[in-house]
Amino acid sequence: MSHGSRERVVWIDAVAGASGDMLLGALVHAGVPVEVLRGAVAALPLSGWTLEARRVIRGGVAATKVDVSVSGGPPDAHVVRPADGPGPFHDEHHGRSRREILEILDGGSLAAPVRDRATKVFDRLFEAEARAHGLDVDAVHLHEAGATDAVVDIVGTCAGIVHLAPDRVIVSPVTTGWGTVECAHGTYPVPGPATAYLLRGVPLSGVDAKGERLTPTGAALLTTLATGWGALPAMVPTAVGYGAGTRDFPERPNCVRLIVGEAEAGSRSLPGEGDVLVVECTIDDATPQALAYALERALAAGALEAFTTPVVMKKGRAGHLLTLLARPERFEAVTESVLRETTTIGVRFRREGRVELERSVTAVQTAYGPIRVKAAGRDGVAWHAWPEYEDCAEAARRSGASLLDVQQAALAAFRGTGKDAR
Repeated sequence: MSHGSRERVVWIDAVAGASGDMLLGALVHAGVPVEVLRGAVAALPLSGWTLEARRVIRGGVAATKVDVSVSGGPPDAHVVRPADGPGPFHDEHHGRSRREILEILDGGSLAAPVRDRATKVFDRLFEAEARAHGLDVDAVHLHEAGATDAVVDIVGTCAGIVHLAPDRVIVSPVTTGWGTVECAHGTYPVPGPATAYLLRGVPLSGVDAKGERLTPTGAALLTTLATGWGALPAMVPTAVGYGAGTRDFPERPNCVRLIVGEAEAGSRSLPGEGDVLVVECTIDDATPQALAYALERALAAGALEAFTTPVVMKKGRAGHLLTLLARPERFEAVTESVLRETTTIGVRFRREGRVELERSVTAVQTAYGPIRVKAAGRDGVAWHAWPEYEDCAEAARRSGASLLDVQQAALAAFRGTGKDAR
């Protein structure tokens, strides 16, 4: 957390690639207690796993290796799957769906900041797999990335980052490796299809490294946790950690390096995960209904926001500026929607940074029935909250009460949960 004009920065050096267990090792080597990681995973409804840390040497560098072992039947009938290269897998099980993963994350007592980060990581994994295999997200089943060891990797890494409480997480250009990798679906080129989609908009190192150096789990963690990308930023280091992979490669230490430090508040590296793409086009021949429908379809395609602004175009023609905000991974779907649903023959786009609050939805009980309340804040505490309009409108119609009465009742119930900061 920032103190006055100083802020805490975590820089992750992924020039050797990255995997979940390598990130866990780097966090432990940098000073995060192993019990923090174990405690987070123990809060989940999972059994049959162990997490142990040991000191190893990789390329002459002392590092920490974290071993996640799993016992039991499918989908986790293997022990210590090598996360940074081809290893045993089990295709006798269908893998875990997004619903099953969310049941695990929501089914225990995992702290909200850790749960929310882990949920975002898995959401990115499911979206990338869906895109890679041409499926709906709800039809995707994660095999290796959905097994218990991967759940431990993801939840443990998120818990370690929450423990460090950085204001920024900067990641170096990433090394993916090259060649082929064996997985549940067969032999794939490196980086695998899902990993390639996860890396859209991410700077890559271009380092010539044979084999899979960046796993889907590692890619999902880095691209979710990063607030920026680039070289080691200006800061005063306070801790250094090396997280070892399973193998020992000859050309460089097979380690993720993590440096924790303090920097002047306000200094910034390249924009990262908080970024949005601004997609725009101007239209002078569309009816209001056509524009409204185009906005609706863009939102359905994944746009975060969609709006129009009246403008005067060349030769004095009245028109509209159509503006959409989208995450990089939804860029293609959103732009395709605009090109399909409007008469424009092209769109322009740019990348912009954005500072965001954590968002959540809580269902509260009122005299008018259950109402969902959307909230935004930090560290599980809401700074702003407002009831879902559709829920309130339906409750008002059903009960005969005014919309305002229902909204106020929902807000009062939400404040009674203790999550509201006001």
